Amino acid sequence: MDAYPPLYTEHNLPLVLLSGLGEREDAGHQLDIPRQESGARINGETPESRTEPAERLLDEVLALDGSNHAWNSGALPGPSSGIKYKMKTIGRSYTLPARKAAPLPQSPSLGGSPPPRNTELHSPLSPLSPGSPIFPDGVFTPRWFSKHQQQVPALFLAFFDLNANEASQDEQIKADINGIRSALSRSGFKTRLAVILISDKSILHAPEIEDRLGRIRRATTLDPKTGLFFMPPMSSQAEIATFSQDMMRALQPSVVEYYRDLTKHARRKKARGGPPPSLYSPVGGSSQSTSTSGWNVRYEVKQGVFAEFRQEMDVAERHYSAAIEELFSSEGGVLETTHSWSPRFNEARLLCDAAAIRVIRCQLWAGYTTGAAQSWHNYKLRMKDLVDRRGKGSLTYGWDAWEARWAAVMSELIRLSGTPALRAPSPDDSEPTAVLQTFAPHERPAAAPDRMLPFHFLHHSGYWLRLLAAGIRNRWEKALAIPDEDRVPPGQSTASMVASRSKNYDTYLALGPHDEVNHDHMTEVAIACDRAAQEFDARQQIRMSQQIRLDLAEDLVRVERYADALQVLIDLWETSAWRVDEWRTPFSRLLILLSDCAKRDMSSATASLIPALTWELLSTAPVEMPDGLPSITSCLDSWPVDEKVELHLQSTDRLSPIRATFAFRSREAHVGEAFECQLILDYAGAESAQSVALSKVEIRLGAKSLIIRHDESSTVGGSAIALSDLPKAREVEDGNLETAANLLLATQQRTILRMSLCLRDAVTHEVESITLFLETDKFTLSHRLAPDAILPGNLWYFGHEGVLDNTLVPHMDPKTIKILPKPPRMQVLLHGLRSQYFTDEAVQLDVELVNEEDETVHATISTKVIGTPGGTCTFKWSDKDDDKAVRTVTGLEASASDKAQLVIYGPPEAASFTLSLDLRYTLVSDTSTPLAKTISVEVPFVVPFEAKFAFSPRLHPNPWPSYFALNADSSDGAADGIAQLWKLGCRFNSLVPDTIQLDKVELLVNGVDGDSTCQVTTPIVDKQLELSQTTKSISSYELTTQKMSLDDRSPSHLELSIVVTWRHNTISTPATTTITIPRLTIPASEPRVLCTASSDTPHSARLTYHLENPSTHFLTFALTMDTKDDFAYSGPKYRTLSLAPLSRHRVDYCVMLRDELDEAERGRWVTPILQVMDSYYQKTLRVHPGGERVRVDERKEVAVWIGSCGEPV
Repeated sequence: MDAYPPLYTEHNLPLVLLSGLGEREDAGHQLDIPRQESGARINGETPESRTEPAERLLDEVLALDGSNHAWNSGALPGPSSGIKYKMKTIGRSYTLPARKAAPLPQSPSLGGSPPPRNTELHSPLSPLSPGSPIFPDGVFTPRWFSKHQQQVPALFLAFFDLNANEASQDEQIKADINGIRSALSRSGFKTRLAVILISDKSILHAPEIEDRLGRIRRATTLDPKTGLFFMPPMSSQAEIATFSQDMMRALQPSVVEYYRDLTKHARRKKARGGPPPSLYSPVGGSSQSTSTSGWNVRYEVKQGVFAEFRQEMDVAERHYSAAIEELFSSEGGVLETTHSWSPRFNEARLLCDAAAIRVIRCQLWAGYTTGAAQSWHNYKLRMKDLVDRRGKGSLTYGWDAWEARWAAVMSELIRLSGTPALRAPSPDDSEPTAVLQTFAPHERPAAAPDRMLPFHFLHHSGYWLRLLAAGIRNRWEKALAIPDEDRVPPGQSTASMVASRSKNYDTYLALGPHDEVNHDHMTEVAIACDRAAQEFDARQQIRMSQQIRLDLAEDLVRVERYADALQVLIDLWETSAWRVDEWRTPFSRLLILLSDCAKRDMSSATASLIPALTWELLSTAPVEMPDGLPSITSCLDSWPVDEKVELHLQSTDRLSPIRATFAFRSREAHVGEAFECQLILDYAGAESAQSVALSKVEIRLGAKSLIIRHDESSTVGGSAIALSDLPKAREVEDGNLETAANLLLATQQRTILRMSLCLRDAVTHEVESITLFLETDKFTLSHRLAPDAILPGNLWYFGHEGVLDNTLVPHMDPKTIKILPKPPRMQVLLHGLRSQYFTDEAVQLDVELVNEEDETVHATISTKVIGTPGGTCTFKWSDKDDDKAVRTVTGLEASASDKAQLVIYGPPEAASFTLSLDLRYTLVSDTSTPLAKTISVEVPFVVPFEAKFAFSPRLHPNPWPSYFALNADSSDGAADGIAQLWKLGCRFNSLVPDTIQLDKVELLVNGVDGDSTCQVTTPIVDKQLELSQTTKSISSYELTTQKMSLDDRSPSHLELSIVVTWRHNTISTPATTTITIPRLTIPASEPRVLCTASSDTPHSARLTYHLENPSTHFLTFALTMDTKDDFAYSGPKYRTLSLAPLSRHRVDYCVMLRDELDEAERGRWVTPILQVMDSYYQKTLRVHPGGERVRVDERKEVAVWIGSCGEPV
């Protein structure tokens, strides 16, 4: 919009003058304002406020300036409900413009009465004022916008410091305020006045300030709500910001009312119907004056501007649209009645353009994007019709300049409007836009017609900048067609030639023909194209951006700016999307143009471009090669190249004229076995292109490469498809494979190369890349084809009776082959493997290696025993002293075998393990190819038997030591505590169906805690016992425990284990199993009752109850013997017994059977019940068996055996 006066196009915001806070140079965009001679002047004597609070307040007030923000209501600063302002800082003095023009000077008359004159004064900018720039028949001047936007404020804010300790300054403040009110009243403008008093103390800390404020308000008659504001000290910037926003919100109604008054005034003047009669014209004899239509246009524009000041954009749009209609009106419209040669015609066009710009701006402000696009299109058609009818026509460069200028205006309007749908993402955005739109959708989709033209939708700025570049090119073309006689400056041309030019050329906001020819159109095109490309790039419209840059490069080449074109084209060539999209026509244009620019440069720096460009240009077939383009091998022959140029190209960045197709014939192969593969090279150059001889082709297969070198001696067919069988690839020193073929490729010919090779790595090989090498005297070119650029060969070609035939490749992925290990022929045999084994068993397995290969081998066999997490199992080879898991067999001849025994030591707990035998061997004829074989078997270990334990007290025969007598025989270190006898019973149960023989059972004392001793009477049971699921084995042990000190009353703990030596019919050597007995606790201070029995006769027995008191207290027990029907007894039925500390007492009973024993009976169990109760604790003591013939039955009662024989087993 730079071509239009800025006052015509800038956004109008209410002007607010800030007086008393100093001036700032950056406070808005300032224009040149004419000096005011006769306007009202405002002067103040109070010093300006320069305190820190005043500076901070000024910052917040200036932050509400909306001049530099986007032209929409949401983007402007401050609250969303308030209007925005244009802030302007001034000092204490300011001059307002004159509201009325000065009267005409009156000269004395020589005689007679003076001629009648209209004595009414008008605005200095009115067409009725002689000093006006549009006097007498003009419509509008930009200076009117300057008057209301830069000079006459809607609001005058006066700031004063109010010191709490200086009441004397109040009088000066009153005088200055009244002076401002008086000056505003004299000016004739209805500017609103507000005063802000910045205090250094609050009313709370200085109550007298409230009285001073009242006196100032009464002396100045200011409204306390909208005229006088008090700012106390504020600690934070947020408080000051809130204060400034609240103040402007309170002043907003008065600002709006100010512009409503101006609107009413303009509406009244429009209603008068035009200017006064010419008889009363200020100059008396002028017959030319502004028409009624011009007056209507004038006041419609004024009302639109005032509505825009109020930010009522819908109202402003209606007034601007009415002004445009009035200008175009066929019934006396200004553009229809003004001669095209008159300067007023161009002034009217300028005003019409400004009104159209403002209409579109109002629509964009309201979000009517489709309406804005349609308004522009309709206005363009109406203006073109007007220029064709009444102007110089639309076939001149002036019209193209107007179209280009309007394209720039639309781009600028879209940018300034900040339309969310068309906003390009910026690097500062925290979240990128999900969908980048190229045009804004219809603002009311429900009301949109079914079919709308594409240009009726508002597109982003890039499209308008592209139209700008197109308009400049059209203007440029027509400028070049200007005849030579019109290129002469007017000062050197005749009057008739100048008059002829004025009729033929439209110079509305454009240059004359003599200046247009010499204008730098190219720079304008470059700027427009660069900005358009940036907009398209920001929205990821890469193809359009690159097309714009290509057109720009062609323009630069046309003006012979090859260096600039070369820079543009190189950047475009590096990032071209046409390469990937296979848009060959524009891409070939790019390559040809870049090649031509590089040749004109002819420097060593650009020498590397030529082979790469020629190489890619060959790939643009079927596009024909340009005439005179050399072959790829001779493209640098005329270049002065000192060193050989090296080019390394990638298929991801550059195109290749040679397409590669690869296929393996089979899906799998074994190590060392030969297999076939096929490489197809298609040279897709243009028919006019020459043949290309590659120096080599490298096929990357994992860690190895297959290299095919060029061999001119090899023959190649001349048909469209040439099939060649290559020699078998041989391995060279670096480990790669090589073969040879004739790599001379003719255009439009398919070359098929079949070869066989063998690989020795047992992995899956995939074609990772194929690199084409081309070497000449001046450059070396390599082009690497990535896997996605290598086509899979689904057809396998072969010759059959002189005819080329093909068949389908029988697998899905022709570019991949799986190399399997060579199948081993050695056998690994395991002898003597059982279905299960027992814990703690030493498993002996015979491992036999059988060599079924045809020659001698060297082998190693390694062993792994893998179990569940936490399970361990040890093993070893019986013929090796160490525990290494690897066994080596050297020189095992063909058909020979080798045996060894593997011993696996079973774990102590049940577990399942996997035995893995890994055999690796090599043949003596091929030591570089290892062969492998692995077998795995499950080796489960189960528990063969289990043990259950019973621990009970027994009566120790030794007398107890006396608590009242010292044992003089005790030696140092000997135990002198109470000896206690215990019985430990072990019962073994079989868990397997087979019979197990127990050879030896030994009781081990692993530890004794509690300062005690433990002695086992017979720790080893040597008798052999058979154990099966039907028979059980019982072993009993007697243990004697004794405290080291008689005074020690703490309990003792026994750590015992049973060691069982056992065998099985499948085990050659006995196995030993250790079973840990749960920890046993021996109480030392608890009383107990033991029962022993002795046989007097076959029908009676003597029972002895032993009451033990190992504590240091006197204990009293109540004894009660229950009667029963199956026996009779003699002894106390009830008695009380007191026991001294560390004493043992016995109570005897004689028990006799009531019935006689049968002859077949050996004896009978009876259950006498003696209740022993602690008289103090009222607890019943349990009776324990203390010897033979006494036991605890199933009901947990003590049973006694009465009979002639001993206790039954």
